[in-house]
Formats: sequence, C-alpha cells, structure tokens
Amino acid sequence: MIYKIREKFSDFLDELEKSLEREAENFNIPKYLIKGKRLRGIISYISGNIHKVPKKISLRVAYALEMVHGASLIHDDIMDNAETRRGGNVLNRILPTSTAVIIGDILFTKALREISEFPLFFRRLSNAVYEMALGQYVEDTVKISDEDTYLDVIYKKTATLYEVAFEAGALLSGFEDPILRDAGRMFGMAFQILDDCEDYLEDEGKSTLPHILESLGAKDPITLSKDKASFYLRGAEWNLERLGYLGEFWDLLEYMWERV
Repeated sequence: MIYKIREKFSDFLDELEKSLEREAENFNIPKYLIKGKRLRGIISYISGNIHKVPKKISLRVAYALEMVHGASLIHDDIMDNAETRRGGNVLNRILPTSTAVIIGDILFTKALREISEFPLFFRRLSNAVYEMALGQYVEDTVKISDEDTYLDVIYKKTATLYEVAFEAGALLSGFEDPILRDAGRMFGMAFQILDDCEDYLEDEGKSTLPHILESLGAKDPITLSKDKASFYLRGAEWNLERLGYLGEFWDLLEYMWERV
C-alpha cells in the first residue's frame, strides 16, 4: 500500500526528494539516512490540496516537516547510543558526535526558517519541535513503566508533528482546525504504537507499550497494543469523516489498517 501511495504522489515526492537530497549533500549525510516514507510530507500536501494551497508552498511545508523529522532522528540516535539505521551506520558513527548534534540543530532551525513567513504554521511547528525535544528529555530521564507516561511521551515525540501535518492546509490558509489537528494526533499515536509493535523483539529492554504491558503480566502484549492503535485509528477516521475528508486520506488509513 505504501508503494501505491508514493506512486499517487510521485511528481510531488520527486521534487521533495531532490530538495532533501541537496540538503543531505551540504552536510555529507549519506542518502540512506534521509530516505523514508515521507508520510508527514504527503499528509501536509493532501491537507494543502483540501485548502487550495499552491504546490510551491506545499513543497516548502513538506520539506520543513521532513527536515524536522530527520533532525529528530539524528538526535534520537545519539541519545539512544544507536549504531545503525536503515541498514547503515547512524550519522554519529560516520561523523563526530558533536558534528552530528550541530547538523541536527541546523536542520531544525532551517526548517523553521523555511516557513517563518506563515505565522500560524510557524507557531504550530515551533511548538511541535519544543514538544519533541521535551519528549526526548522525559524518555531519557524518567523510567517509563506505565501506559500513561508512555502515551504522553509518544504524543510529544511523534504525534505532535502529525498534528501539524494534518492541520497544515488550514494553518497556511490563516485559521486553525482543531478537529483535523486531533485526527493528526490520533494518527500519530497509532503510527508510533504500531512501530513499537514491529520493533518488539529488537527493542528488548525499551519502555514501549508492548514491553510495558508484558511487564504488567499481559500474555499477548502485541495484540493489546494493536487494539490500542486501532482505537486511535478509529478516532482519526471519525474526525476525518466529520469534516468530509475521509476520502482524501483513505489510502493512508488503509495503509495503517494493513499494519494493524
């Protein structure tokens, strides 16, 4: 399904990839480290199309969202003492850690500079960057042993950026859309829970939902975790249906249900 989605938006994604690859070359970042599904960029583009946002602006917004996401991964890998990502070394195994930190900082700030002329979007994305950093801090300093703390952390680290992506078209048009934002929150929560389910065996010892449920005595923590992801997905669908946008986002939702 993800290939179907990428094909559907291939022209837009080709332009986006060129911009991101140029950025990677500027800082000697291997191309495999900037590859990804581009879901945040695609979602922001769909949202922009709903609100008749010009493609040129949608590209800048998608670029900013994917840059923020990429910068957060660089910092995550450093904080987690990770060794590999997408089949190769993480950036701080290729370059000095101090250099990787600065590159992450540059990508964050460049993303914000790219969209600074759009005040509502700028404010929302700035807040998301703050929440993402705060989520990383909590994850690094607090023992996450209960579901509520876990959900708060993944909201900060993952769902806040999906909120911005879903609401992008409205924000760029000068108004807020709390229902669309909430659809993004629920989509992002489901996305991270499903990621944690897929990494269950590799992430032994990490405080993810399956491991938390397992520590509390659950016999089938993966099924219980996927039930929670399904709850959030249904919420996202309900919000999109209320707005009349279910069709525009259907392929993405279908992709998520396939993961469930």
